[in-house]
Amino acid sequence: MKGSLRRPYISVVIPSYKPDDVFKKCLVSVLNQSYTESYEVIVVDSSPYDIAEKYSSLFPDVKFIHLSKRTLPGKARSEGARIARGEIIFFTDTDCIVDRDWIKNHLKFHNKGYRVVGGGVANGTPHSIIGTAEYLLSFNEMNDRAKPCEVKAHPSCNLSVERSVFDKVGFFPDFMKGEDTIFCDNVISTGEKIYFNPEARIYHKNRVKFMQFIRNQISLGEGSNETRRRTRRHGYFLIKHPYLIPMIPLFRTFAIGRRLIASDIRLFIKYILLYPLIFLGLVVYVWGFVRGPYRSGLSTEKRR
Repeated sequence: MKGSLRRPYISVVIPSYKPDDVFKKCLVSVLNQSYTESYEVIVVDSSPYDIAEKYSSLFPDVKFIHLSKRTLPGKARSEGARIARGEIIFFTDTDCIVDRDWIKNHLKFHNKGYRVVGGGVANGTPHSIIGTAEYLLSFNEMNDRAKPCEVKAHPSCNLSVERSVFDKVGFFPDFMKGEDTIFCDNVISTGEKIYFNPEARIYHKNRVKFMQFIRNQISLGEGSNETRRRTRRHGYFLIKHPYLIPMIPLFRTFAIGRRLIASDIRLFIKYILLYPLIFLGLVVYVWGFVRGPYRSGLSTEKRR
């Protein structure tokens, strides 16, 4: 956090649960920014053990917060934002490595008047078939080759939010998948705008094991159902007309393909080559979407 005792202009919040070896690379990248002013880094962890015992000596400038029970990422981000001292709060995840100019490239558009800025997500597992398939399914809209523009939502793995926005709309909701979509919807509903700058880049380490990929797509389907029930975003008609749900793979196939063609033809070619695996991901996503209502009564801890 650059060692200054004065109030930092920037705070970086990272939610954590049983972080793996990528976590060290994440912290190194966050701490070694080209941005030279004071900033603080806060890790909010809910592992069954206190990770500070392992990492605090390696990263003495990082503030580790240990929560007493397992906590969903949205709530962990909110807890970090509440104690953060910065005027702008940056969010990333333990499975992400941020670009050296990450903070600077976010600030370009905060300085232009945007209070919420999202950055580009690059494929951190380019040599994995499963990892690349998950990347194309999950981050096709905000890939780092896409065009900069105003957007309706952005994932919290690469998001920066001015503190005044939290005062205005509240914090992230406490459930597993899609909490960032609901937060962004709340931001938009107040008249604020969200800007996507692909140059504010992170590298996301995607799942590279088959069953992890499958389970994540099911969870994303569940979250998609829940977010549409809460926000009535595009696709809400599927809630009112469930007989159309089997058409989701077709809708998403063309939507993803169109986005990738517009941003980078090489990503589109990978999409075509990996389509059998991607189609399977789309199918299990639909299964998650269908069973979402039946799981909505579960506690957030069980959903994790």
